Amino acid sequence: MKKTYVLDTNVFLTNANSVYEFGNNDIVVPLKVLDEIDKHKKRQDGVGLNARATIRTLDNLRAKGNLHKGVRLARGKGILSVRGYDIKDVPPGCDLQSADNEIIGTAITEKKNNSKRKVIVITRDINMRVK
Repeated sequence: MKKTYVLDTNVFLTNANSVYEFGNNDIVVPLKVLDEIDKHKKRQDGVGLNARATIRTLDNLRAKGNLHKGVRLARGKGILSVRGYDIKDVPPGCDLQSADNEIIGTAITEKKNNSKRKVIVITRDINMRVK
C-alpha cells in the first residue's frame, strides 16, 4: 500500500536528498518547512549546505510542474507536493506559533483529505514524535 510521508525540517537539514529515500511513496513538504529551511540557508556549515541543496532540489522540481498539485520525483519514485493545512484540523490547545504544530496540522489535513492512505510524519524531533 502506498504511503504519504510528511517531512519535518530536520529531515532536510540532515539529508538534502531525503526526498529520494522513500521509494514509490508520496512526499508532502509542509509550507512551514520551507520557511524553516530558508532560515538556515546562510549558515556556513553542513546544515546550511543541506538547506541550500534542498532549496535547489525543490526549485528543480518546481520547474517540472506545480508543487502544490505534485511533481513526480523520478521514474519509480513517488510524487512530491508542498502543502499547507486547514486550521480546523489543528487540535485544540496547539499553539500555531509552533512550527511543529503547523507540520502536524499539515499531516492531519493530508490524512483527512485521503483517509485510505497511511500518513506518516518523519522527524528527528522527539517531542514532535510524542505529539
